[in-house]
Amino acid sequence: MRRWLLVLLAAVAVRAAVTIEQYHTHDFEFRAQVDGNPFEVELTGIFTGPAGAQLRVPGFYDGGGVWKIRFSPTRLGAWELRTQSPVAALSGQSKSIRCVANRNPAIHGGLRIDPAYPYHFVHEDGTRYFLMGYECDWLWALVMREPSGAAMRAFIDQLAARGFNHLITNVYAHDTTWSPGRQNQWDYGPPELFAWEGTNERPDHSRFNPAFFRLYDRMMEYLRDKGIVAHLMLKVYNKLVNWPAGGSRDEARYFHYIVARYQAFSNVVWDFSKEAYYEKDNGLQKRLIDLVRATDAYRRLTTVHDDDAYDWDPALNSNLDFRSDQQHSHWAEVVAFDRALCKRPVVNVEFGYERGVDDLPTYRVMQGWREVLRRAWLIYLAGGYGAYYYSNTAWDLVKPDPEPPGYRRFQLLKDTLSALPYWKLSPANHLSAGGPCLALEQVAYACYVEGARITVNLSRMAAGSVAEWTDTWTGAKESAAIPRPGIVTIEKPVSFGEAPGLLVVRKPEASH
Repeated sequence: MRRWLLVLLAAVAVRAAVTIEQYHTHDFEFRAQVDGNPFEVELTGIFTGPAGAQLRVPGFYDGGGVWKIRFSPTRLGAWELRTQSPVAALSGQSKSIRCVANRNPAIHGGLRIDPAYPYHFVHEDGTRYFLMGYECDWLWALVMREPSGAAMRAFIDQLAARGFNHLITNVYAHDTTWSPGRQNQWDYGPPELFAWEGTNERPDHSRFNPAFFRLYDRMMEYLRDKGIVAHLMLKVYNKLVNWPAGGSRDEARYFHYIVARYQAFSNVVWDFSKEAYYEKDNGLQKRLIDLVRATDAYRRLTTVHDDDAYDWDPALNSNLDFRSDQQHSHWAEVVAFDRALCKRPVVNVEFGYERGVDDLPTYRVMQGWREVLRRAWLIYLAGGYGAYYYSNTAWDLVKPDPEPPGYRRFQLLKDTLSALPYWKLSPANHLSAGGPCLALEQVAYACYVEGARITVNLSRMAAGSVAEWTDTWTGAKESAAIPRPGIVTIEKPVSFGEAPGLLVVRKPEASH
């Protein structure tokens, strides 16, 4: 009888446990009535898990007398939650959790810097990550105008299908000076909802607008489920936002709230601010980035958008994991400069703006797709990563259809280079004449050729190496003969015309 009772109790305990897939999120809800500002209430979830794992995850107020602790288990097995808070009704509560295997093949856990190859990224589960960025500052505003989320999901599906896996967006942006107000139906600035109570003109920075963030949650969830990293720029200095005063309690509360609310998303990366160079108080910037890192139990990656003074100062940049640069010229040279300064990934997050298929009111600096694509190839062949801009979707104008010409060509860039052991390749322009080269000698060489031919030093390659040209505009492929090891000159296929080509030379067995 006793044995039967123990089995029954064990079964009840298993049923009572909350089941969460690894790297997914679950919101634990708690209710209380408090005097004063509920956004000031401290709530922490202490999660203990397998092999001594422990995470201290801050909670956040979600309106209506409800606080949430958003949790994502990092290890399979049994976890326990216990809450801590100065509010009695929120403190001392416990929950049992069972972490089971992740079933979504697009989810691989948080992004990490590869310790063996520090210029590159790897997922928490060991899956490699070839960063192909895309910026859309107002993506979240789509679901605020259309709560069904259909337009937002369709746009994200389109990006995922073309291989974009790193979406750069603002937590909040209000409007642009170059296209103020609602110019047309695709103009999302100002957005329908504001991040704080009140208005942008008269905000109450002491209190957030949970309705705004509940809709923002849906964007984060869909990006995660599609395998796209959400690169969140916590601030922006040139999008007409009435921010809390610098160094104020309201400012610190904002940074804490965003990190508490979104750190459990395994696809998140923190960026201090778009155009961070506008912040002239580097000490304040360092304190806020330190606040982000101290609040984040999961240790998501941190970066700053285009702040050379901060990024290049070793007294400041120890709290950054990778370089995010905005560079509109000398693309390859600047990647090389940054790689030489610090062994970490280098991402040119803003190097060109592909002209919209429709001539709609937006930022007037634009380039044709050929030039934007050319810049991207130069950045990647220099050992960096890039982020694509499309003028019709980059800012508050969001009109992704008809599909721009650059989408499938950037997909080709990613597919071609990620088929190589790219994390092992290094810039090797000393091995080529006629175009930049990435190489791991004796294994693989990738050369970008804008002219008619290239000369490559293949002295260390074994006999029987294979070579293939790829037309970077069309994707057409053509094999090339490598008669023997040595210095060889190889003609770009005449059929490519004016299109630059990528020449890949590799041993037959060189692969992932």
